[in-house]
Amino acid sequence: MINQLGVTQLDSLLYFAKMHMLLFSQEWKLTGLYPNHRSFLGWDEADLDNFRFDTSFLEPNSLSLPAFLGQFHQKNHVVKNYYWIDVSGQIQGPFETYFRLKKESGLVQTAMAFVKISSQNNKPEVKPEEKHKLFLAESIPGLIHNVFGPLGTISGRIEILKNKYPQYREFDELLKMTQRIQQSLKNVSYKVTNERQSQPVYVDVNDFLKEELIFLQSDLFFRNQVVRNVKYQQNLPRAYTFYSSLSGILGEFYLFFRKFVYEDQEYQLQVESFSEQNKIGFYFNFLGNFQIPADLELRFPFDLRGDFRQVAQQKLDGLDESFLSHCLSKNKGTLEISVRKDMMTLRFLFPAQKI
Repeated sequence: MINQLGVTQLDSLLYFAKMHMLLFSQEWKLTGLYPNHRSFLGWDEADLDNFRFDTSFLEPNSLSLPAFLGQFHQKNHVVKNYYWIDVSGQIQGPFETYFRLKKESGLVQTAMAFVKISSQNNKPEVKPEEKHKLFLAESIPGLIHNVFGPLGTISGRIEILKNKYPQYREFDELLKMTQRIQQSLKNVSYKVTNERQSQPVYVDVNDFLKEELIFLQSDLFFRNQVVRNVKYQQNLPRAYTFYSSLSGILGEFYLFFRKFVYEDQEYQLQVESFSEQNKIGFYFNFLGNFQIPADLELRFPFDLRGDFRQVAQQKLDGLDESFLSHCLSKNKGTLEISVRKDMMTLRFLFPAQKI
């Protein structure tokens, strides 16, 4: 079909699809860029000789040429998310890429890559219908501040009345309720304050897990139908990283987990923090009976694992690999997600830093 298109038609098609087409020779030299007169990450026709397939594509994806060709599995095409090096030498992506090989007698003669560049490059895209959630989230710190003041006043007045009228037990119950509300607000405030940090912070993994487990109880399913068994390893070194990169991984995994549950069944959750040499981590292990939603093209068992480059190349329906890759690039961690019909596990490991 491509061969039947003229250059003008091909350019128009690529413009419409917001894609770039790269042509490679048998020696993996870049021989063509389309659409014409439009650069690819800064590369243009004048830079063709400077583009190196090994350093500009294989290295940022932690691939050798044999490993890359092994991804085709007896096929002549593959679709994955890959990183690319721009003309200034910086890693960009991951971008969804369609590779197609032309072979003769089992040997690659030419290759073409169709690369879809997102408008936000390395940043996860937000669906328009989800945008309002960001606006709501921005107002949470102010909302918490506005609630804390009146709640503290109410709690203080109840304490006075309790001391003045000790015979009325109802004041004890009211104090307990205000304390529960204050604890919930403190949890949300802690999470939002840390996630809004634009710079790395020191994170105690055990404290992180405690606060995140409290936050997950805002989901009534988690609160009422997930039995939790938590084990914290003591004296863990702290990490110096972005809090949001940790909570983002955990949050994405939990949303993924919720797609597979039966709403009327109970699940067991095992949580544990641990250390391995100079790294620290945690795992979440859900036990129960899982189903695959009709809108997801998956079969039990399935998994996803690796660092940010490897995760970006994998496609797991229902999971935002680009977002996970973005988080992993921030904390330099490695991730494993494995799913069976009776178990769903997240295992995450990242560098520790002693103070």
